[in-house]
Amino acid sequence: MTMVMKKKKHRILDVVVKFDWDLHLTPSPNSVTMVIDGGALSRDPIYWVSIHRYHHQYVDKNKDAHSPIYGLWFSHMGWLFDSSIIMENYQKRSNVEDLKSQSFYRFIKRTYVWHVLGFAAIVYALGGFPYLVWVIGVRLTCTYHVIFMVNSVCHTWRKRSWKSTDLSKNNWWMAILSFGEGWHNNHHAFESSAKFGLEWWQFDFGWCVIRFLEALGLATNVKLPTEAQKLKKKKSVFRGGVWRSLDVKMGVWILTVHLLALFAPFTFTWGAFWTAFFGYLLCFMLGITITFHRNLAHHSFKLSKWLEYTFAYFGVQAGQRDPIYWVSIHRYHHQYTESDKDPHSPINGFWFSHMGWLFDSNLIIENYQARNNVEDLKSQAFYRFIKRTYVWHILGFAAIVYALGGFTYLVWVMGVRLVWCYHITFLVNSACHIWGNRSWNTRDLSKNNWWVAIVTFGEGWHNNHHAFEFSAKFGLEWWQLDIGWCVIRFLEALGLATNVKLPTETHKVKKSLASTD
Repeated sequence: MTMVMKKKKHRILDVVVKFDWDLHLTPSPNSVTMVIDGGALSRDPIYWVSIHRYHHQYVDKNKDAHSPIYGLWFSHMGWLFDSSIIMENYQKRSNVEDLKSQSFYRFIKRTYVWHVLGFAAIVYALGGFPYLVWVIGVRLTCTYHVIFMVNSVCHTWRKRSWKSTDLSKNNWWMAILSFGEGWHNNHHAFESSAKFGLEWWQFDFGWCVIRFLEALGLATNVKLPTEAQKLKKKKSVFRGGVWRSLDVKMGVWILTVHLLALFAPFTFTWGAFWTAFFGYLLCFMLGITITFHRNLAHHSFKLSKWLEYTFAYFGVQAGQRDPIYWVSIHRYHHQYTESDKDPHSPINGFWFSHMGWLFDSNLIIENYQARNNVEDLKSQAFYRFIKRTYVWHILGFAAIVYALGGFTYLVWVMGVRLVWCYHITFLVNSACHIWGNRSWNTRDLSKNNWWVAIVTFGEGWHNNHHAFEFSAKFGLEWWQLDIGWCVIRFLEALGLATNVKLPTETHKVKKSLASTD
């Protein structure tokens, strides 16, 4: 019962600064609910509600008390041990005047710890140590982590059904554990709604309790989103949209190379393996990370045109579209990172940012069909030619591989190599916005991920890259392995790479996590 009432406080007091009450309880049940909730040890109502309202006001930003931009564990529990962020950003708690004006809540705030200790003493007196372990220990630990997972897990995994302009997700198993709180994207989309499970199949036990209280006349002014509000917030991504012929073609291509890769165990030869590995080095390392990304997209350094075009052609054979398309999409990613206009925004979920966006040409066409951010490439005949004839280069190379090596080499060079290159590229878009460490104040969810950095020749130092987009070096610490940077340094030593850019100490100080800029 205590856990049920704990979850109900969210509905009773969960109000963002600009919204009215979700519902009203008659004075007696309201007071009783708050007293019972004190046993959940989630601080007093004034503190809890203030933090939660600030969370909605600054959601997923630096001033969000448990912002996911600092990592999963910070949003889960780490923020509890960082009183400096609380003191610095909202010590006055000016967003809970409605509660501070009531003597009951002021009394609970002043005497909070005694209520908790008193309850523990009663439990021990009545049930001894076993009851203390289960009622105070196990119950509180379970309650804590269920609550914390709404802050962490529900901003990381599962589906986003509404345009909430944040990373909130609907997570069904969290909804079960938390009596409906797991329908977190619903809640962020319609903060004033007393009902979180908006679909008939979205189980929301908290809403059932509220309906019961309403039937008894104990809850009034119960708010729900209107159809007009839902229509305004409705999210349209490829899963709910119309598949264009481009999406179908992309789907067929991706499926084909994956099916081809499945024959790898049955066609293995060392010759095919090393040929595929060599192609991985040429096409991904030289083509994608060094040329498409660091050279063309960000102008981190310059290459002689003959070498730039050679490396860019290697990148074409990575099967990730032509340079004009690739660079345009990447520049838009940095321009609109983690917003609805980000081509592979993580706010649409892990799988969308990993692969799903490839099959959503509606998003691409709607937001940046003109591609007016790559005039530097469109002005060059070589890149225009590659764009017009891209598919023939891929098919022609596949034909050459088959002619020289047969089906075995086709499997490894066009199947295994491409699948590997695809997914390590996609991991930078997905995993590096979820898992890892955040070293710089980039105001987004980019992370430094060491294992992605290893397989991508340095691309996994993604927070470094988002902090200093112009830098040719992604591994900024001595221990951050960045093979791409080693190659660039080698080219520079040979005089083949010039104008190599690096962040200065001034840049680093400005972007440090201690900076408030």
